[in-house]
Amino acid sequence: MLRDNVGPVMTLYELSIDEALVREAERIASLEGRGYPTLVMRWESRLFDQPWTTTLVLDYLIALPPLIVGQASFNEVRIAAFTGGAGTKFMYFGTEMSASVPRVAPEMENTVAPSGRYQEYRLDEQSCPVPYLKLIQVSPRIYGNGLQDYYSPPIKIERYDAVPGPDLLADFFPSLVAKLDPVKGSVLTDVAQGFWTGSRYVGTTAIAILRQGKVVGLLKRAGKVDKDPVPPEVKRRDPRLDVLREWVAIDIGAASTVVALRGERSQTELVRIGAVRPLEVAADNENPSEVSFETLSRVTKAWRERVIQPLTRWSDVVVGHAAKAARSRKSPEQASRAVSTITALPLLRERVERKESFRLRGSSDPETVENLRKPAPPIIDEDGIGAHDPFDPLELYAYYIGLNVNHRTRGLHTRYAITMPTGWSAERRTSVLVAFRRGLYRSLPAGLCEYHDLKDFLVADAGPSALAFAAHAFRVFGIQPKDGPVAFCAIDAGASETGVLLGNLRAGKVDERADGHDRVIEYLDPSAISWLGGERLLHRLAYRVYAATPRMQEARIVFERPLDEPENDIPEDLLAPSPEARANVVFLKDYLRPLLEQSMKAKLAETVHLMSASGELVEMTLPVDRGSLGAALEDWFLQGIQHIKEALAAGITKIGREPEPYQGLRVFIGGRLGMHPLFLELLEETLPQGVHIHKFKEPDKVNVTAPTAKTSTALGVLTLKFDRLGAMLRAEKRENFRYRVGRARHGQLYDVLDPQSDYDEWRDLGNCTKPDVDILFLAAEDDGEVAADDPRVSRAACSLGPSAIGQRLYLRAVGPTRVELSVSAPGDEPQKGAPCWAIELKTSVVDRIS
Repeated sequence: MLRDNVGPVMTLYELSIDEALVREAERIASLEGRGYPTLVMRWESRLFDQPWTTTLVLDYLIALPPLIVGQASFNEVRIAAFTGGAGTKFMYFGTEMSASVPRVAPEMENTVAPSGRYQEYRLDEQSCPVPYLKLIQVSPRIYGNGLQDYYSPPIKIERYDAVPGPDLLADFFPSLVAKLDPVKGSVLTDVAQGFWTGSRYVGTTAIAILRQGKVVGLLKRAGKVDKDPVPPEVKRRDPRLDVLREWVAIDIGAASTVVALRGERSQTELVRIGAVRPLEVAADNENPSEVSFETLSRVTKAWRERVIQPLTRWSDVVVGHAAKAARSRKSPEQASRAVSTITALPLLRERVERKESFRLRGSSDPETVENLRKPAPPIIDEDGIGAHDPFDPLELYAYYIGLNVNHRTRGLHTRYAITMPTGWSAERRTSVLVAFRRGLYRSLPAGLCEYHDLKDFLVADAGPSALAFAAHAFRVFGIQPKDGPVAFCAIDAGASETGVLLGNLRAGKVDERADGHDRVIEYLDPSAISWLGGERLLHRLAYRVYAATPRMQEARIVFERPLDEPENDIPEDLLAPSPEARANVVFLKDYLRPLLEQSMKAKLAETVHLMSASGELVEMTLPVDRGSLGAALEDWFLQGIQHIKEALAAGITKIGREPEPYQGLRVFIGGRLGMHPLFLELLEETLPQGVHIHKFKEPDKVNVTAPTAKTSTALGVLTLKFDRLGAMLRAEKRENFRYRVGRARHGQLYDVLDPQSDYDEWRDLGNCTKPDVDILFLAAEDDGEVAADDPRVSRAACSLGPSAIGQRLYLRAVGPTRVELSVSAPGDEPQKGAPCWAIELKTSVVDRIS
């Protein structure tokens, strides 16, 4: 409803920024397929303090924009009428064609519509014989030969009455850059919500025009749209008001990366990056670690032009689910899409460390040269990020994660905890952490990026992924340290490696509970089998098929050889690094994937398309020796399990607290490779008796929010942040104490040290009643009552001397087979420098050491 000087009138025209209507308006304004009796009008105006062009397409009708009183006496309007190539004379403003009737001559060149098919007229104060305010009362006619004769009936003129409102304001930056929902005008003009100061604003660029519900035209903003002034209708808001106390957990993997966020009292949310379809199964929450370039040159230009919130358009680059969909979609462009897609982003660091040649390219601009270089140094403030920094696809991926978690509808996050594969070196972890910090930093609004505003901006290493996986496993399987520490082993068999971590889940000590940790995971230094990863094994299988197929070499198919495989006399130039070789690795891995993820009997596609050295797509039928591949896979599994067995044996003596060290040991198996039936079968056969195996199961399609073997790791990070569960690297590197040690009391062994005792902690042994004291001990194989004269009990005699009589005896373990004895006044532990005797329990040898 609009108002004029007379009163309320019904609106003929309305405006909308609904995406579907805007697309329809763009199609109508293009005039494609339009014919008689089309009339096109165009004029320029200002909306939201910006220049706009209005294009209307009507039949038998001319609409005029309202005159802006006090600013102009005439609005220039261009009108084009369909002619279909017929010559046109004039536009008349009378009832018949005569020399005395006011008329407007046609323009020599058309600017509104295609020349020849349409004839254009310009109405301005000089050319129009009728005053603007009286145009609404006239009925023009267009006379001409052929098709133009149809315009001889009067053409109705009405006033265009649509006006913009706050609902037509929107910030489309999230949509243009990451295909996220735009920020609506109801938010931007709300005093309580408003627009974040310093954030990137790309406002409305196109508005559909509707006449009585039907799309009839388009409002399109004129000029450059990359650097928009914020309209005066938009209310400013300090972004710091929307900083949340939530944690964002990011689990980085070679095949997929999981992003989850949660606050102290909020529910966990898993964030999907680049989603192209609704959530269908729980695994859809795992974001492919991929980026695909359509136009690489525009991406790198935008990336280097602006530090904060660069305008890298979604039409030029896609990430996550969209990147995987782009390279997997069957189409004539699939080859170029695959070549321009980088998979396994986190493993780029390995290539940099090996100084491999790695060229990036775009699908539509393959001539653009951009080589992967050593990443930028760890300078993470705005001044430290510059246009000349090496372009890092991993940093770009982190930027897109930041755009998603820092979308206006979510608020702003400044605390990030990142887990990485267990076996990564400290240098690589630091490098990846810096890349993510830089990318996440760039996603925040400029108004929040000053040093004093970001003092709480934290991107922290949350430790090995196997640790976070174990933290969530305790919760999933309901494991609590009720009757003492729970020994565990987490086996995280993922895409790039298999991590192994051992430790104890114990109740928190007094000081730990005061710090908010009721339970503590005390773990040993983790280990990893760097070659035992699903994607690595799949690469090796693909290479073996490639090497066993001479037709591939004859067709000049290029490929990348895994480091663990021999060259097999294949021409060196066919194994040279190139985008085409990388694409073939992806094609062949996807072709063979069912053999790894299902079984060696799985059905394969009849043919596979691969790329030659010249870039041509070649369709090939491959002979696959399933028996040979199955035997190789089983052999790799056996080798990996042997590594796991050795790591378990080396660590169990340090964490086991019982005479049966494996009894009650909890083993958690996760990761995509860890779900392989053969891997599980071989592992279960190898593990000792008494071990409890806990396997993660893939949720069904009904329970799409349930954790998967991959999302569990990110959820474990949030568990460590919010669920009063702490984690600490075990400071004690010595193996567990192996004996029961004490003295005789009432004919029985009264032991004060046993395998549950901590090292270096003095235990009260009782009063010293004579100068010579016998210390009794035996190997801790039986925890029942033992007589002091039992043949299994050994003795070590310590001559303390008469001065020790009347004092208290104290005993402590200092090594797996070594204890120390000292004396002190009742109620006091032995002081440093007090007399002390060492007893080597293996030999019963006693030495005075102070």
